[in-house]
Amino acid sequence: MRKSLAKSIYFGAAALAFAGIVGTTSTTASAKSSAVKVTSSKALTTDATTRNVTFTGTNALYTKPGTAKGAKVVATTTTAKRLAASKNGQDNVRAYRVATTNRGSVYYKVVTFDGAYRGWIYGGKSDTKFDGGIKTFATTTDAKVPSALSTSSYYTLAKTDASVNDGTTTTYKAPAWSQYKVGPTVKDASAYKDNLLQVSQAATTREGETWVYVTDVTNGKLTGWVKASALKVSNDVPASEGVTINYTDKATGKVVKSAVIPFKADDATLAKPTMDVWTSTTAANKESQAAIPAGYSVADGNAWGSIDDARAATKGSTLVLYVTANPKAAVTIGNSLDIKSDGTTEISHFAGKALDQWNAAKDAFAKDSTVADLQGKVIDSSVLKTALKNAGFDTITADDGTAYTLNTSALPSKVTFGQNINLTYSQQ
Repeated sequence: MRKSLAKSIYFGAAALAFAGIVGTTSTTASAKSSAVKVTSSKALTTDATTRNVTFTGTNALYTKPGTAKGAKVVATTTTAKRLAASKNGQDNVRAYRVATTNRGSVYYKVVTFDGAYRGWIYGGKSDTKFDGGIKTFATTTDAKVPSALSTSSYYTLAKTDASVNDGTTTTYKAPAWSQYKVGPTVKDASAYKDNLLQVSQAATTREGETWVYVTDVTNGKLTGWVKASALKVSNDVPASEGVTINYTDKATGKVVKSAVIPFKADDATLAKPTMDVWTSTTAANKESQAAIPAGYSVADGNAWGSIDDARAATKGSTLVLYVTANPKAAVTIGNSLDIKSDGTTEISHFAGKALDQWNAAKDAFAKDSTVADLQGKVIDSSVLKTALKNAGFDTITADDGTAYTLNTSALPSKVTFGQNINLTYSQQ
């Protein structure tokens, strides 16, 4: 009995030991097979624009790929859905690494453009296609150039404040927050505020703002993207895109002004298009005449330096147009109107000391630089009043001691250079 029992206990113990060994081995094998390990991890090298993504909201964002040991949640699925629905470009997402696990799952490392969220998210089973928790996303959409702008016109930046970074004071390599860590073409555009820009395309950002791509035809410094609202029309034309007219004083041979008029081919189908600036009825000729500097007129005879060149001007060419200075003129002071104390009026001609004072004032007025050098321009009333007072026209005293005070309220609001004006006086 003991022997049999002993043997029974022995075998029982042996069986128990065997069972323990088998159980331990089985548990270890199961743990090894369920552990998630990263078998490969590499940086994404495709074009940056193809790596812009958004969250689908089906997966959370973690500090490590999948359920790797120590992985923590960076953004829940609720947060992922909120970011996906955002209208803010800072919530755009860039994928920049990909990892594959021993189970064949693919995880992508991503970051929001503002850097607020960074981590790993399940991306499906292929390392060449976004799936699972992310999908491809276009940060901008193509748009039509706004009707207020034209692809054939020239523009400049309306303002160039380097302290402002709102998409209007300089141009950018891409619309703001549409590409990860892509900034302005020039941080401070104040040195290029007169650069001529041409619009070629437009895009709408996640915020719903319209940006336009401009080409800097002056020196290329501002070629890039800018908000459509940042541009103002310029009447200037780059020399390379127009015809330069050098207005040359025929008497001195000096260029008194240069202007560029737009080149509009008479026949655009020709291999080398030309534009007629010589014929008086053409639009080009009228533009060249409109740009003649103030105080000058076209010289007598044929004023063009080369008739042939003026008849067939080419894009980017330079022409000479001779001008002569206009004769000097002055604002003429006419008869004075004496308003008597009883309300009656009569035309009065000063005599004696009053006439001497009047003539002295006229001489001084003619020499006043504030009006004598405004040939061909309109003189504002305030400028005229100051010049008249400085010349001595404000008060005229007759031989009998009667004082006549200039009635400045009767002066015209604007005076054209060369105009004849009457001065009105009130008797004191």
